[in-house]
Amino acid sequence: MFNLFKRVRIGRLFFGSFAAFIAVLLLISSWISYSLTSRELADNTANYQQDLLNELNKRLVTQLNSIEQMSLAAYRNIDIIGYDPLESDLFERNKRKEDLGKLLASITYSTTMVQSISLYIERPFVTDAQGPVRVYDLKRVKDEEWYSDIQNNDFAWIKERTIQTNKGSLSVTSFARKLYNNSGIYYGLLLLNVKSSEIQNLIRGETEGRSRLLVDAGGRTIAAIGDPNIQESELEKIRLIQEKSGSVHLTAKQQNESLLVWSKSPSNWTLVEVTPWKSIVHGSIRLALILLTVGLSAIFIASFFTFFISRQFTNPIRLLVAFMSKLPDRGFVSDLPTDYTNEFGNLFNGYRKQMERIEELLTSLKAQHKRQREAEIKALQAMINPHFLYNTLDQLNWLAIDSGQTKISKILSLMGKMFRIGLSNGETLIPIADEMTHVECYLQIQQIRWGDRLAFTISVDETAKELYVPRLTLQPFIENAIIHGFHGRKKGEIRVSVQLLQQDIQFQVWDDGVGLRADWDQPKARKTGGYGLRNVKERIEAYFGPPYGVHITSTEGTGTEVTILLPQIQNKEEVEEKYHVENTHY
Repeated sequence: MFNLFKRVRIGRLFFGSFAAFIAVLLLISSWISYSLTSRELADNTANYQQDLLNELNKRLVTQLNSIEQMSLAAYRNIDIIGYDPLESDLFERNKRKEDLGKLLASITYSTTMVQSISLYIERPFVTDAQGPVRVYDLKRVKDEEWYSDIQNNDFAWIKERTIQTNKGSLSVTSFARKLYNNSGIYYGLLLLNVKSSEIQNLIRGETEGRSRLLVDAGGRTIAAIGDPNIQESELEKIRLIQEKSGSVHLTAKQQNESLLVWSKSPSNWTLVEVTPWKSIVHGSIRLALILLTVGLSAIFIASFFTFFISRQFTNPIRLLVAFMSKLPDRGFVSDLPTDYTNEFGNLFNGYRKQMERIEELLTSLKAQHKRQREAEIKALQAMINPHFLYNTLDQLNWLAIDSGQTKISKILSLMGKMFRIGLSNGETLIPIADEMTHVECYLQIQQIRWGDRLAFTISVDETAKELYVPRLTLQPFIENAIIHGFHGRKKGEIRVSVQLLQQDIQFQVWDDGVGLRADWDQPKARKTGGYGLRNVKERIEAYFGPPYGVHITSTEGTGTEVTILLPQIQNKEEVEEKYHVENTHY
């Protein structure tokens, strides 16, 4: 009874877990909905703002260019007037001073944007304190806070600042231009002070509550409205971007999360609008909250009805659990109820059929285990093929680089034989004659590279050529002798022999290389090679077991002798079946 109630609690836990899963799924759906809608809203907002900024930029550039043209015209007229404070004729000097004052004042009267004009020259003269023109000593320029903006330029816009007028403090944005005479000598500086409110109105356009800023070609902020709160590094990135307009989403890691939209003019004026991300995705958040609220309500209602309906299944489930607890040792249950015609009847029938299939599964287990062992052996053998093929191809590459292409045809012919034998249509056992052909082809390829420095002999008992051997048994040892045993050596010798010993067959590979390390058969920490020797040993153990296997005698500095003992195999199908069955355990 205790177990029964425990199962009932588990069932309720299942329904609770299912409800939790649906809740998590709902949260994920809400988040996806929020992400998609917020992205769509951001794209639409960016497109709208880009069109608006492009239009505002055109108007703004027109007005700013007119200020620059005014400055250029004043520069030329000042040169024409030619005011000289050292003029000996007092009447002429006063007349030119008066003309200069009228010229500069006329600029301020011609447009409401220019609030005043400052002229920096040597030996300045006194101007009307109530007038829009101020003349200062040229030496004072270097003390102005904005001097660094014009220091290395002939003209430049100066960012927003505050100046003192006869009506109090006023925020202005100035355009400065250096003055040169006909000889190219710098003699003064002209400063047009533009009302910041006028530029801000141009930036604002017909919209309110926006945060925008105007950036010049050098990446400096000239004027701003609202509270852009954007870092200089982001403005520098925008300045370097080649596109005339674009947008970027600034995450919270960079600064306050916001959408940045910009528009560049042909003269590289950049108008930037910064929109807080919260104001863009506000609608998406509300939609996600509505979906989440509706979904959670639906889950609560569905969970209530599910719990109520689940109680109607308690009695049939108890009966089914009682029968399932009487699992027989073997066979199937013959006394299961047969009067259920609903879903529980299907469960009883399914349980009966399940018990019938157990015997079938136990019967097939032996055959399945055999196939598994065969797959393991083939997997071990399959690891060898890429190993030696890649090494051989690598050496072909070096040969092509070092010696040209004269020997490529012979190498390709030998490689063709090696591939044919190495693949052998997927056969696990191949004739010894094919195995020795494979070995000889490999040694001939190596001899092409080594030349007379590599000597080899192959001795095979003629009666052994028709017997079978696991594919690629000898080649890994020969490869190891050449690559590792002869490493750093100028020459080397390899001997391969095959001879019959009563009911067995013995293969021997001898070389006069540097010898094997003591841990040659231990897995390496890094899986970067060394599969060949271990795989041959493991394959022979998997196929035949003791007393057959690989025996290696190696003396450091003098050479290595490999002895491989195998049974004589004449019918490979019978041998595969025999050894697969003997090595299968249950």
